[in-house]
Amino acid sequence: MSFTGSGEHNVSLATHSFILETELFPLCKALRMLGFDALCRSDLSHRDAIARSIEERRVWVLKSPATPGLHYGIKYFLLETDEVPDQLDEIDEQYTIREGVTYFSRCLKCNLLLTAIPEEKLLNKVPERILQNFNKFQHCTSCKRIYWQGSHLKRMRQKLESWGWREGEAGG
Repeated sequence: MSFTGSGEHNVSLATHSFILETELFPLCKALRMLGFDALCRSDLSHRDAIARSIEERRVWVLKSPATPGLHYGIKYFLLETDEVPDQLDEIDEQYTIREGVTYFSRCLKCNLLLTAIPEEKLLNKVPERILQNFNKFQHCTSCKRIYWQGSHLKRMRQKLESWGWREGEAGG
């Protein structure tokens, strides 16, 4: 269910920006894997979460309507299901996010967009065998994590696809 508290702010969902309660961290990670801007409340004070929800026009995703501060006019979405695949489908049903899927374009830790990094800048940062087997790398400019299309990413992609989420496809 989608709600807006009093003093509604005009929320544009074209950017698909979300803030999620701490207990929804697995969903937050899945949204990031799909390329969506998703903050987890555990990273922020309650006051900062409210401010960012309003300033950045984020939809607050939660399981309980008893979250303090919702009367500030924050756009929020109340989940009815407990499993991540079902929760993703709920969000898609409300906001049609499936069309915006861009696998692994965000840092799973920091939520920032990843940027390409040339191989020559990776010496002593990734194992030599990785440099020999892969030629495309991305990194997070904040936490400095480095990503490549290895087996871990392949397993995450398979998991997302088993849930019915495919990059660049509308509809489930």
